[in-house]
Amino acid sequence: MQKIKNLIKRFIKNNSSLYNGISKIYHKLSALKYKITHSKELKKEHNGFHERVENALIKVREYKDSEYIVFYNPTWLGVAASTIGLFNNYIPLEHVYEKNDIRKIARAINECNIKSVVFSQVCDGWTSIIKAIKEENEKVKIKVIWHGNCYEYFSDFTWNLNKEVMNLCKEGKIDSFAFVRSTMYEFYKKVGFKSYYLQNNVHKQNSGKTAKNNNEKTKIGIYNADSRELKNIYTALSAMKLVPNVMADVVPINEGARKFTEILGLETTSMNSYIPNEELMERIQQNDINIYPTFTENAPMFPLESFEMGVPCLLGNNNDYFVGTELGDYVILTREDDAEYIKNKIMNVLKDRDKVMKLYREWKKDFDKKCDILVKKFVEDK
Repeated sequence: MQKIKNLIKRFIKNNSSLYNGISKIYHKLSALKYKITHSKELKKEHNGFHERVENALIKVREYKDSEYIVFYNPTWLGVAASTIGLFNNYIPLEHVYEKNDIRKIARAINECNIKSVVFSQVCDGWTSIIKAIKEENEKVKIKVIWHGNCYEYFSDFTWNLNKEVMNLCKEGKIDSFAFVRSTMYEFYKKVGFKSYYLQNNVHKQNSGKTAKNNNEKTKIGIYNADSRELKNIYTALSAMKLVPNVMADVVPINEGARKFTEILGLETTSMNSYIPNEELMERIQQNDINIYPTFTENAPMFPLESFEMGVPCLLGNNNDYFVGTELGDYVILTREDDAEYIKNKIMNVLKDRDKVMKLYREWKKDFDKKCDILVKKFVEDK
């Protein structure tokens, strides 16, 4: 297939109608080839999805006569943490491919007299569930939380799902749309969608109590960045290198980042793959500071998780956390691509670490109340 692709590129002009037509055929054939050569793995995967549907149906019945339920994908870690942090009555559910499973979910919701169904982000098959619910009972309110931003529409997967959601809103099958960043909420409201604003929240047992450690070196963590361009891992590593007597903790680390740390001579602890959230929370408590200097985000969970575990965290200037506060002056970055600038912010926070954590604890009290009010309005409004 790759040889065919290279041949097409060699003899046919890019973006011509002929090239685009052949490209579509190529992608369909590639998908067909994948299904044929991976049929056993796909069958096993789909059986797993079916089993998780059955588990979700059990939870739906437990919430019989409830005002609302919330579906979320537990494998999308940020979305999962957001959903659990904001709502009760949440139900894990992954992709749904079988028509029979879709009908079962819709029928159970109607039979259990659920008033509203919230979809926290959207997976494959969930728009079909939305349509099926409305066919069963059009009085059930359907609400969708969109956790991403417009930048992520560059992904075909994300764009196609968002397009379906917007069309279902226009058709009246989705009754309202919620966003976890004020700029997204304001935009969609202005262009005619019934929109709500939510803010992600995190509740950890440590509740922002300053983590104490006796590190011989200044230990700085960067997590869940991997090789995604928007996560800005190479600038983060560069900034760390400029901090005196430093050790970086990087999870997961990709091959390029590993080579970069070796070239820089940056002492590093690392793991090659993502780890469970509970394990990550234990790991970050060993650090003096964490950094999350992403180029674009909506409402990232990690900075709040870090603060909740008692470790200050720098974050990009691309979300609504700490804006207009003294805490924000310490930790919000305005030049995410400037290693020297980030290093200076790190040093400033380390110098006033106890004060920064105290500012966080004070900020969190009002933030918790605000989040509760926003969720209540979203869930209860008809």
